[in-house]
Amino acid sequence: MTQKKKEKPAREPLKFDGIPLQELETKIETLHIASRELQKEMYEVLEYLRITKRYKENPVYVKSTFWQYLEDRFTIRPGTYRENVFAFTKHPEASVQLGVGLVSKINRLCGNVKAKKVIDEIQKAGESSKKPLPRAKIETVIQKNTDPERLKKREITDWKAMYEAEISAHENTKESLRVAVARVKELEEQVERLKMTASMITSIREIVEKPRMSLPV
Repeated sequence: MTQKKKEKPAREPLKFDGIPLQELETKIETLHIASRELQKEMYEVLEYLRITKRYKENPVYVKSTFWQYLEDRFTIRPGTYRENVFAFTKHPEASVQLGVGLVSKINRLCGNVKAKKVIDEIQKAGESSKKPLPRAKIETVIQKNTDPERLKKREITDWKAMYEAEISAHENTKESLRVAVARVKELEEQVERLKMTASMITSIREIVEKPRMSLPV
């Protein structure tokens, strides 16, 4: 007799079981747009802190640059920050609909002047197809409008950004070292105070415990 195959145990029901795929996809798209709206607001707040220098109200960053604060607290590189702020400022609706990364890429490869034209072309192509445009078609539109001279300049800029990143990392290291040295000095002073206190206690104890000399009769 052939042994019956063990049947796989039925999985436990999951949260989205029974919901039609179209409804789930609509939910995802809605949440995706909402997350981009929140990202836009986040950059608006960060840019406010940069312009007003209010980030220095945090006592840890009183003597730090905004870029040190940005990388330390939110792990955002200066180059990424500048690109995203520019995209959300110049093309807010497109940045929310298409994503700030894509809009930044269009600005980077096609230039600020042609960016609006490229974005419009991508959006119109998406509207005519009545569904999200495949990434391959978006890339085709971008590559068609890419400025070769801009790419050469971009390579030079990338080296500059790398240099700035190294400088920023060096400044962070120096600041961490300064804090560590100050802490060591503080601990050394505390040890010296404890030593003085211990010495005083020992002296007092010796005086108290020293036997009294008897007076002559």
